[in-house]
Amino acid sequence: MEDRRAHAAHTVITVGTENPVPLVHTTATAEPLITLFSPRELVLDSRCNAGDVFGTEIEQRTRRSPTIILQPRVLASRPLPFVPRRLSGRSRLSRNDVVGGQANVPMTGFLPIVLKMTVQTEQDLRTSFVLSPHLLDNGIGRAASNAVSIPADKHMAEVNHAVVRFDPQVGGYFILSNQSTCNADIGTYIRLTPCVAGDVVSTKQWPLDVGCRFRVGKSDFEVIAIVGEKPSMSLRVQSGKLAGKTYLFDAAGGTIGRSADNTIHTGDGELSRRHAAVWFDDGMFYLQDIGSTNATFMRLCSAYSDPYRLEIGDQILVSQTCFSVNRFDFGVCENMGARKHMEDAHTIIQDLNISGLSAAGISPQSFFGVFDGHGGLEASQYVNDHLHKNLLCHINNLCRDNGMNVDDVHSIIARGLTCAFETTDTDFLKTSSRPQAGSTATTVVIAGSTIYTANVGDSRTVLSRNGRGIRLSNDHKPSRPDEAQRIRDTGGFIIHGRVMGELAVSRAFGDCEFKTYDAYSSQTGLRLEDEHGVEQPMIDPSEILKGPLVISTPEISQVQITEHDEFILMASDGLFDVFEDQVAVDFIRSIQMIHPSCNLSW
Repeated sequence: MEDRRAHAAHTVITVGTENPVPLVHTTATAEPLITLFSPRELVLDSRCNAGDVFGTEIEQRTRRSPTIILQPRVLASRPLPFVPRRLSGRSRLSRNDVVGGQANVPMTGFLPIVLKMTVQTEQDLRTSFVLSPHLLDNGIGRAASNAVSIPADKHMAEVNHAVVRFDPQVGGYFILSNQSTCNADIGTYIRLTPCVAGDVVSTKQWPLDVGCRFRVGKSDFEVIAIVGEKPSMSLRVQSGKLAGKTYLFDAAGGTIGRSADNTIHTGDGELSRRHAAVWFDDGMFYLQDIGSTNATFMRLCSAYSDPYRLEIGDQILVSQTCFSVNRFDFGVCENMGARKHMEDAHTIIQDLNISGLSAAGISPQSFFGVFDGHGGLEASQYVNDHLHKNLLCHINNLCRDNGMNVDDVHSIIARGLTCAFETTDTDFLKTSSRPQAGSTATTVVIAGSTIYTANVGDSRTVLSRNGRGIRLSNDHKPSRPDEAQRIRDTGGFIIHGRVMGELAVSRAFGDCEFKTYDAYSSQTGLRLEDEHGVEQPMIDPSEILKGPLVISTPEISQVQITEHDEFILMASDGLFDVFEDQVAVDFIRSIQMIHPSCNLSW
């Protein structure tokens, strides 16, 4: 993105030619927002999109590797992806018949889900599929008659390799593996969520029994015997480099991984050094994923042959095709340009699983963010890693302290967003070795049927409603009269449309030299360096200013989702400095008309 301290940017602000949709803008001192409407069914019709992540060049020439690569390998220093806390494993199995002859039960209020391929090749005609509660069986197979048709997966059954069914009695989706494929080499699997350190409950979600089968990297394992007196479990390797071998685990358990110090080490390059573990406790053996990159999968057979309840954020492996379970479809495109490092970041979380909101019936809560860094990547990466976590924490605290009333939901979410933005900024300024780096942020929280948009800086969010671009956020630039007056009242000034003649945005994370902050007493030895590592003199802005020139308090708007809403576009100024809102919306819609399989709809 453009360096906001090098070149002035000029953005044309347009809101559409029709009457705009009224949005309620709030700040930290704003009045409570209007009452939340009850969640309703939203129609989704999402197919292939051009923003999906492609596989490697080899995977594009062939069908796909024996084990699906769920995500690109990242540096060990990067934090693990955010995983909302929820139980999985045996607790999700339904011992009763799911659906079957219950089509007469009213389906109003139930939401569709989207199965989205985690890796695609050029042979995949579609990568996203909507599963509706109105269909009795959402089959997954190669034939076009399936609700999810994957003709490129040669190992998948023609019809109903697996079936996703909706149970209106419990209001959930369940996946069942076709019993005819249970004895085949290719089945249906559920990805294990990594164990949480110190959380005993998370270590016992996947108990093992005779006949259980699971996949680790390119190898499949089956439990063939469990002896109780002196606890032992025999594990046979069904496929992979060690196929045919049998391993014995006692009460001490063991690990599976790439390095030689594991109980089972296969040398498989797709495995993490320590990938999975077998643990014994209270008379039972358990399977655990210990933070692997490419995941551990439990097969839906034997003790796990009953219908398995799906939740947003789950990943399923059907034959050789991996899907994520989503509330909304999405596409991402980013370009580093000529920069040495990528300074931008984005966050996509389909369900934050905020317990306080879920208890009030506001579920799921989806979070999306675009963060445009400047002066380095430190600020945008920090905001990308921490903003949603702070939001979850603050909203839960507000729900607990104030009680939970549906009428208070709007004000609680708005206050939570404001607190999360300001807390994230304060923490970054106090802990970062380069607090002079900065970042904008435009974020969307979809809770029930309401869209909340929180924004600092000049990244922007635009809603397409019946083809008309409706801006959901306001750019924060020194050229805005209200922002310019705020800066002057604080003791600053505007030169050439920039704060103090330098910064092209009036609100941002980081940018410590434009803020007052208590870094000097909280962190001794703090050094300011420019992007070339040259130390800069320390000047406390608090000594000369009445307050921060650049703030991180977001402007927040809300709007109800309607049946006419098509998609939300979130982007940095790199797009909107070139495209006006309506032009960008028209461009996306023109692509959808040319390529119907690239629809990105609700």
